[in-house]
Amino acid sequence: MTKLSKRDQVWRKLDEHAHRISDLDLNQLLADKKRFTDSHLQLEHLLVDWSRQIVDQPIVDLLNQLAVESRVYQFLLRMSRGDQVNDTEARAATHVQQRSLHTSDQSLQSMLNLAGGIRRGSLCGHSGKLFTDVVNVGIGGSHLGPEMVYRALVQRRGPRIHFLSNAHPSARSEILSALNPDSTLFIVASKSYGTFETLDNARFIRQWMNERVPPDADLANHFIHVTSNPDEITNNETVLRVPSSIGGRFSLWSAMGLVIAIAFGVDVYQDLHAGARSMDHHVFETTDVAHNLALKLAMLAVWNTNVLNTESHLILPYDPRLQLLPAYLQQLEMESNGKSISRDGEPVNWHTSPIVWGGIETDGQHAYHQLLHQGTRKYSADIIVTRSNGSQKDNTNIDDWILANAVAQSTVMFAGNQESSDPGFKNIEGRHGSTIFVLNELNAFSLGALIALYEHKVASLGHLWNINSFDQWGVEAGKRLADDVYGFLHHGEAQNIPATTADLLYKIKKI
Repeated sequence: MTKLSKRDQVWRKLDEHAHRISDLDLNQLLADKKRFTDSHLQLEHLLVDWSRQIVDQPIVDLLNQLAVESRVYQFLLRMSRGDQVNDTEARAATHVQQRSLHTSDQSLQSMLNLAGGIRRGSLCGHSGKLFTDVVNVGIGGSHLGPEMVYRALVQRRGPRIHFLSNAHPSARSEILSALNPDSTLFIVASKSYGTFETLDNARFIRQWMNERVPPDADLANHFIHVTSNPDEITNNETVLRVPSSIGGRFSLWSAMGLVIAIAFGVDVYQDLHAGARSMDHHVFETTDVAHNLALKLAMLAVWNTNVLNTESHLILPYDPRLQLLPAYLQQLEMESNGKSISRDGEPVNWHTSPIVWGGIETDGQHAYHQLLHQGTRKYSADIIVTRSNGSQKDNTNIDDWILANAVAQSTVMFAGNQESSDPGFKNIEGRHGSTIFVLNELNAFSLGALIALYEHKVASLGHLWNINSFDQWGVEAGKRLADDVYGFLHHGEAQNIPATTADLLYKIKKI
């Protein structure tokens, strides 16, 4: 997976250790009084514990050696400097730089000023009414990151926030039916400004507005466009520019985060950036692989994916406010590292991104945990726990109950459970590695740090697997074929469409 001269030796040793540890009673590892001390890191607002990963010190030492020889730390530094790391599109990946320039970047400052004006009421609709509702219209990276952050944080005041990503009529009507066109602001968020769902939703919304306001109404203040392609907007409506070097799934740090700043205020949005910068500082200033949290998570992922051959990776937040975190990280990891061609243009012969999935706990414990504990699939897991501050605690001790469940599930995943009185039906083998993340409070700062940590993990894995984490050609291919199929449905032209597909479409049109 690397071009290192010691590659074969390191990987052979890792395979040998995988065979060795497969026969080890993992309860022995849990009984080691030094294991937790050696298997956790605590940063500001965040504790990460990997003592329930199926590794011991000889394996950790080899993984650290692999990271050093792969020069993954140096790759992250190159990315942070704005060097060209997106080779297939010949550009940098500047999401880290974006949050370091939060006070001097003109586009970001314009966005923050605009958000502040909307919250203060200095920007109004055509009739002079204040904006009571804001609809973020986007899809993919232009949508999921901002909505995930919005669902995670508590909005105390400001306009009501809505998110429209799906172009299905039912999704449109569910949102629009409750809105007043005189007091609604629409943010059309599309990096390319060529995404069908977003543009079709924007077209429909503009028609919906025109049907409900006077013919001479000036709707310029009702639409804000966020894009890397501002030339596509030909009217006098506000346009915020996103650098083309920031991928959609990394773009909430750019003007794509406008809806976050409107919902919570400029201070909270800046706290989100501050948390991310704190993680950046940790990652870029910690040269020791053993204490660099992003590199540690990346090497554990390599161990699970490429040595233990796990098939999927779960994201299990024990906080309903993080309901969209599994979907957000699914996009971040699978769109970034779901690649089969190396940076050198050659097919890879190793697994890259696992299948990422998950859901809210403890709900999942009463659903898919049966498969996790007694199924036949290999997996690894990230378990995220948030602790309540004094103002949020109640007298039911539910905070401790949730923590108890998270730690218990992680322990059973790791060590299993043997019922001596039953020969098989109740036995759990275990041997699934998991990492526990504890946020001592869920706020903008801690959330920003957590998001940045995962971003650095993903970039590290891309380098280790010798793939480009910053393009998405597979997504683009599906979009192009959809355009051809759409053209066939409307014009009957079967260009670039296989005969079997055309036959299916003919049949459907006759229904």
